[in-house]
Amino acid sequence: MTTGIREKQNGNYTPVFKNESMEHVFETVEKVAPTDAPVVIFGESGVGKELVAWAIHRRSQRKDRPFVAINGSAFAENLAESELFGHEKGAFTGAMKDKKGRFELADGGTIFLDEIGELSQSFQVKLLRVLQEREFERVGGTKTIKLNARILAATNKDLDAGVKDGWFREDLYFRLNVVAIVVPPIRERRADIPPLIDHFIAKYAKENDRVIRGISKHCRQMLLRYDYPGNVRELENIIRHAVIFTESPLLDVRDLPKGLVCGLKPDLNASSYVSVETESLLEALKQITILTQKGQEKLWWECLRCISIHDIHRFLVEQGNKWFSRKRFEAFLRTCSDSDRSKYKTAGVYLRILKANHILKHNDRKANASKYCLDNFCLGG
Repeated sequence: MTTGIREKQNGNYTPVFKNESMEHVFETVEKVAPTDAPVVIFGESGVGKELVAWAIHRRSQRKDRPFVAINGSAFAENLAESELFGHEKGAFTGAMKDKKGRFELADGGTIFLDEIGELSQSFQVKLLRVLQEREFERVGGTKTIKLNARILAATNKDLDAGVKDGWFREDLYFRLNVVAIVVPPIRERRADIPPLIDHFIAKYAKENDRVIRGISKHCRQMLLRYDYPGNVRELENIIRHAVIFTESPLLDVRDLPKGLVCGLKPDLNASSYVSVETESLLEALKQITILTQKGQEKLWWECLRCISIHDIHRFLVEQGNKWFSRKRFEAFLRTCSDSDRSKYKTAGVYLRILKANHILKHNDRKANASKYCLDNFCLGG
C-alpha cells in the first residue's frame, strides 16, 4: 500500500503532505527512527499508519533488513501462535514440516504490529512475554529463539480506554507505548488533499497507461469538501476509480463513484445546476484534442474555424443550465464571423466534439427536439 506516500525512490518513500500536523509527525519519525525505541502509531483506519511505520524502518539502522507487517485481526486465535512464532513438524495436525514464524523472519529488522487493539487477551499475555524476555519458542518446539527486531505497533482504537475498560493489558500498553505518534484524519488536514489527488492521478494514470492531464476545478472542490470516513485510502480508491472510468484527459465529477456523488450535500450535488463553474469549463475546453487528417493529435482550439475558444466558452457560460438547439448554436457562430463557410456543418462538428469530451450532454432526441446542455459544469446556488 502507498497511501499518502510517493513511490519508492532509491530505497526511500517521500511523504506527500503540506499540513503542519503531518510535518510534526515526520519530524518525530526523523528523531525516533535511528533509535530502537518501540513506537505506537495512533490514527483512524486508512490514514496511512503502516506507511509511517515503513518510513521509520527505512530511516533506521535496520533499513536493509526485513520489514514484517502483522495484522492483529488477520489470524484466527488457534493459528496466531503458529503464524507469529512458527511451529515444528508434527506440532499439530497439518504441520507437515518446520515453519518459521513472522517474528523469526523479521530477524535484524522491524516487526510492525498493526491493529494491536484487536489482539485477544490470551495472546496479549504471550506477546508481552516475548517483548519482556526478547525470546520465544516455536509451537511444539523447545529451542529458544532470540528476538532481534524492533517493535512498531499501530491501532485505530483508544488504548487508554482499553486499559481502563480491561480489554487491553496495562503492562503491554506501557511496554509498547514508549513513543506515541498520532496521524490525524484527512478531514483535519485538507491542505494535503490537492497534492494527494495529483499524486494518485499520476500513479494510476501510469499504472493504467492513460493520459490524464489533471482534474477540473469543480471536481477538485467537491473532493476538498468531502469528509472521507475512509481517509487517505478512500481518496486513493476514488481517484483510482475516476482514472479507470474517465473518457476524458481531465477528471471530472462524472468520473467519481456514483455513491460518492449521491452522498454529497445538496449544494455540492452535480444535479443541482444554476450557475456555471467558468474556470473549470474553460480549462476543460482547452484540454480537448482531436486527430488531424494526417493522424496527428492536436489541441482542438488550434483547429477552430471562424471562432475562438473564448467565444465558445462565453456562449456556454451564457446558456448556464439551459438546453439549447443546434440552430441556436449555429446562429451564435454567425455572430462571431463574417465568413461564408457553412456554419451549420461547422456547428455539428463542434457539438459532436464537445459531446464526445463530456462538455455537453444530449437529450437523445432527433430533429427539432434535439437539444444540448452543459454536462457537470454547473454549481448549485
